[in-house]
Amino acid sequence: MSEKDIAKPVPLENLIVYKGMTINQLTEAYDDYKAIPNFDALLKENRERAQTVKTILNPINDIAYGSESIQKLDIYAPKNIKKMPVILSIHGGGWTMGSKNPWAIPSKSLMSKGILSVSIDYGLGPQYRMKDIIAHVRDAIAWVYKNIDQYEGDPDRLYIYGMSAGAHLASTALMPSWHKDFDLPEDVIKGLIAMSGIYDLCTLVHAPQADSQKALQMTLEESRRDSPLYHLPQHSIPAIIAYGEKEPLILYHIEASNYAQELRKAGCNASLVEVPAANHFDMINELANTEGKVFKAVMKMLF
Repeated sequence: MSEKDIAKPVPLENLIVYKGMTINQLTEAYDDYKAIPNFDALLKENRERAQTVKTILNPINDIAYGSESIQKLDIYAPKNIKKMPVILSIHGGGWTMGSKNPWAIPSKSLMSKGILSVSIDYGLGPQYRMKDIIAHVRDAIAWVYKNIDQYEGDPDRLYIYGMSAGAHLASTALMPSWHKDFDLPEDVIKGLIAMSGIYDLCTLVHAPQADSQKALQMTLEESRRDSPLYHLPQHSIPAIIAYGEKEPLILYHIEASNYAQELRKAGCNASLVEVPAANHFDMINELANTEGKVFKAVMKMLF
């Protein structure tokens, strides 16, 4: 037998490990922000713009919604409007970074439509495990439901929004059987807006070199437990599942399509929206684009 007749082993990073995807493909998709030109400069510019807008809007800042110091929220409320629909925003950042402050940018557009919006900070990895992060989000939902009427928000018109890691966390609000622990009705959330999210965290476990997994060190058992894809709502709820055309096909397009499909099977009205020419960074402020497909879909959902 010649040397060329002996099959060479496939490098570990090129082995298909999950749903037809290799370790390399999953890692590159999760760390896609590294491939966006001038990402750090764009992020800095966006933060500065958000701070300028926040100063102008002058929200109610840093209200405690839980017992831990990180559990703070901001409220952006239009004046002289009562019983407003409420959007609770969960920021992205790979579950390890980010803050509530950039929500100021889309809040300006939402306030112009008579929508009260709330943005939260929550615990980040590696200091917090995923179950703790999810618990923080649920604490915030409970606080908003029980207190937002003091700010002219309507607790019976509470919607949840998330971008990237925030889309996953927002989607955990649709998972069943947690509400009784927070003294909430099962249908506390009236609609979901999820942008560029991951709904099957098993993909993350199979990307051990991705920045988020290196920080979170999730196990397969934890990933299954905390994946919205495997814990669908038990009542019908409208959902907008969006992704950018230029985001990695191997992850974000597939994740969005799979989750929307499973929500429909569960009886939900789930819309799948592709944002033309958008990469992962572009999606951050898509809800500020009043002429965009996502913004129009949200207005239709709320009104």
